[in-house]
Amino acid sequence: LAAVVAALLQPALAVDRSKFRTCEQGSFCRRFKKWIQRPQREEALWSVLPETQQGTAEGGWSFQVKHKSEAGAHLLLQLNTYSSGVVRFRLNEISPQQVRHVIPAGDVVTEPPPAGAPGAVVSQEAGATVFSFKSTAGAEIKVELKHSPVSLVVSADGRVLQRLNGRNYLNFERYRKAKATLPPDSTSDVQAAPDQVLLDAAAHPHGLDTHGLWEEDFGGHTDKKPRGPASLGMDVTFEGDVPGLFGLPEHMVKASLPFFDEPYRFFNLDVFEYENNEPMALYGAVPLLWAIHRGAGGEPSLTSAFLWINPSETFVKLERDTQGQAWGSSWFSKGEAGGPAHAWWTSESGVLDAAVLVGPAPAEVSSQFHALTGSAPMPPLWALGKHQCRWNYMTEKDTLSVDANYDKYDLPYDVIWLDIEHTDGKAYFTWNPASFPTPEKMVDAISAKRRMFVNVVDPHIKKDDKFHVYKEIRDQGFFIKKVDWKMMDDPTDAKPADWEQPEKIDDPAAVKPEVWNDEEDGKWEVPKIANPAHKGEWKGKQITDPNSPVSDFEGWCWPGTSGYPDFTDPRMRDYWGSQFALDKYKGTNKDLYIWNDMNEPSVFNGPEVTCPRDAIHPNGNVEHRDVHNMYGYYHHRATFEGLEKRVPGDRPFVLTRSFFIGSHKYAAIWTGDNYAKWEHLQTSIAMVGALTLAGQSLVGADVGGFFKHPDSEMCVRWYQLGVLAYPFLRNHAHLETPRREPYMYDESTMIMVKATLQLRYKMLPLWYTAFHEYHTLGKPVVRPLFWDFLADAQTHSDEQAVENQIMLSDVVLVHGISKPLSESTSTTIYLPSTAGWYDLYTGAFSAPGRYDVPVTMQTIPAFYRAGTVVPLKSRIRRSSACMAMDPHTLNVYVNPKTGEASGRLYLDDTRTKKYQDGKSFLDVDFEFKGGVLRASSAHGEAPSEVSPEVERVEIFGLSASPSKATLTVDKAGTKYELSVISRQVPSGPGGTATYAAVVKVKPWIDLSKGTDWALSVQ
Repeated sequence: LAAVVAALLQPALAVDRSKFRTCEQGSFCRRFKKWIQRPQREEALWSVLPETQQGTAEGGWSFQVKHKSEAGAHLLLQLNTYSSGVVRFRLNEISPQQVRHVIPAGDVVTEPPPAGAPGAVVSQEAGATVFSFKSTAGAEIKVELKHSPVSLVVSADGRVLQRLNGRNYLNFERYRKAKATLPPDSTSDVQAAPDQVLLDAAAHPHGLDTHGLWEEDFGGHTDKKPRGPASLGMDVTFEGDVPGLFGLPEHMVKASLPFFDEPYRFFNLDVFEYENNEPMALYGAVPLLWAIHRGAGGEPSLTSAFLWINPSETFVKLERDTQGQAWGSSWFSKGEAGGPAHAWWTSESGVLDAAVLVGPAPAEVSSQFHALTGSAPMPPLWALGKHQCRWNYMTEKDTLSVDANYDKYDLPYDVIWLDIEHTDGKAYFTWNPASFPTPEKMVDAISAKRRMFVNVVDPHIKKDDKFHVYKEIRDQGFFIKKVDWKMMDDPTDAKPADWEQPEKIDDPAAVKPEVWNDEEDGKWEVPKIANPAHKGEWKGKQITDPNSPVSDFEGWCWPGTSGYPDFTDPRMRDYWGSQFALDKYKGTNKDLYIWNDMNEPSVFNGPEVTCPRDAIHPNGNVEHRDVHNMYGYYHHRATFEGLEKRVPGDRPFVLTRSFFIGSHKYAAIWTGDNYAKWEHLQTSIAMVGALTLAGQSLVGADVGGFFKHPDSEMCVRWYQLGVLAYPFLRNHAHLETPRREPYMYDESTMIMVKATLQLRYKMLPLWYTAFHEYHTLGKPVVRPLFWDFLADAQTHSDEQAVENQIMLSDVVLVHGISKPLSESTSTTIYLPSTAGWYDLYTGAFSAPGRYDVPVTMQTIPAFYRAGTVVPLKSRIRRSSACMAMDPHTLNVYVNPKTGEASGRLYLDDTRTKKYQDGKSFLDVDFEFKGGVLRASSAHGEAPSEVSPEVERVEIFGLSASPSKATLTVDKAGTKYELSVISRQVPSGPGGTATYAAVVKVKPWIDLSKGTDWALSVQ
């Protein structure tokens, strides 16, 4: 084992592809590819029986679905139309041979389920049942359920957006009896050969591939499948002029998803040194695909999204029509951008559960996702500050020295992290007694600085009878099980009636010799010969014994031999969460939070470095294949819920590497073990954007890369991007890399990094307000440009706009620099169509458009949108908590066309859930109009833990130099004349010169007083 672990520590040149399956190497995906190439694919196989329509308890409708080759209906279709504008489509078996895994209510889709669309109208058309309703945003939505073949057409405001099964790719492999060739049906007691009936991808006459139906080998491991084939799949077409598709995290690809020959894979894995521009699986899975539907003939551009809710291994193939061919007629076509876009989806097991997020505006798609899956909690403010991590800080002294050096060099940061080496032999919830003998003193020392601590706690549990966590999980039967497979006679394989043929028979040609004398020679016996009809000894067909004994599954990870808890079990999650109690997890305090790593799960000696698919989760006797992509989700959920109970009312913080739909409710996410390469810096923009489109906003990439070491220039560029584009801002590094804390670089580099960190802390009020919009409205905190500027077609497909730029809220545009100055001293930026843009550093005004701009080491291109009021803090201290009582600065960026601007500030105590009482917060809307800044509305009561005051106002984009400012406060109209310092600001690209004014406000504006104040600048 030591040799295995040592090998894993050594940096490799690239990912070892031989460890990970492709579509062609996985039997179910290979079957699906062949299935959808069958002749006469348009032939109706599965059809809705409209006469079986019934209402469901949750407010939707159900229909039975019958296959043409079967006598009865064996599938149940459920259709829901939710008021938010979501259309949900589900298929499951009726009375299955085995119960198919269904995600428990509340784990992904909210429980109770989302509200149904009120007043939905159901009507019948030729060959279709039609559902019409209006979404809460006012969109007129029409859903046509075509009966034969079954398909769904979804429209918004008269425009068709998506077709489900429009190309008739549907596949649903029903469970069969052990080693049976076909699933049970009433047509016959004798099953036909599987290649003699057109049924599904596991039974058809078109070059049927039967390899892997009941067991499958890969990488030296055998996957037993006693339940047989159970895969499913379907196609989706995004209609109209679709310039690009977006989303599908987690993959290291461009933001506008490439149409690869190889399908995108979702199978959460520990991929060592992953590569760029690859559809291979990474650590997490949110199979959500966004489409832009460009407007034509004066119509507006729209968006929609498709969500595939299945936690088993999944492949997604993106396709375009071949030029000159009808839609849907091509197989592996990539084509050029434009026209409809297609995707097919196939999963190994489970049920078909899909949702169309109709939109049609980007904000509505995001809101619909959260209406379906739940809202994200409000993070603590400190989680948005700087996190300092490394594998590993090796001692208490080492850890505290990092903290001290941040103070020595006046670098702000909020959290210090410890990786696996802090534990006693990689036994989590423990401390290394030699290196960390007094952890409580160390943790308290960090708390005294008003900073936080994070420890790693991975899911694998060291096998050691002296380790109480291992012993308690084992004794309660909560570990995942392995099956010690045995074989048995197939009870359905009866011996034929004519099998009793003797091995020997009398020789029919033998004649008793004439000279034979019975008295002298004895009774003559006819000689025996081999019976030509003898079939040999009867041996029944052998099948895998479903009652084979089980034992705890053990795999290798950092501690050596380890057990893997079944986190799908609520009892296991309760136990896990209880271990974070302050009286159990010794050496911790309320300021210590948790990092869940290696939770795909990572199994060093397992197939594809993970858990075998045929392992059993005792909770429900579920195969691991059915829940694989949710293992990390259940792990970090258990941690989150444990921290909630540890300190009631506290906001937990958990970081996870593995994730699934719904992880946004429990954890922050980082993009895993990236590389100190320029291409990894650039692609992090796309990876972060894909995650936020998929509802996960507390996300980021390791600044500077995990593997290798960034030089000074790369280090600076990565920080400059991260402080403006990464909601979760952490520096992390591999064990064997040089130290890379900012103060370890030369002085000029350290000064530039310091300036970027100070900018992050200055902008924390904006970040926090953006997170409140995410928490309440589902708006991504950072997002691709098309989300805010859908009417600007350049944001759909322009290389610079799509791949190198991202928005922070609707306020800041940032352009990453991903080349060294030795390669380029300029870059091309695209400023979308709006009122204009102000340089974030100088305030210079630029008009919308494409520009080549020079690049220096001090900054990267970043801009405030014209027409915004931005809340900031000008006093930077060592941590966000130390800034809580400091007053605010309001920066006003005037819309030059209207002379107006608006913005918002949200405040609460930054750490507890008191804001949920409906009053313990302050939510202020600002407007600047006619030269007057005021609060247009204010709600809540300012918490005593934070300052609601404003000490400074800066106004950009004035047409003339102001001469005075007047502050009016209270209902009596008390006035104060304030001094104004103004300057002329040169124009930016395509812009004009303007004036900026700084007003030092005294007395400070108290925002808790509501709207009874106004600041006039003349």
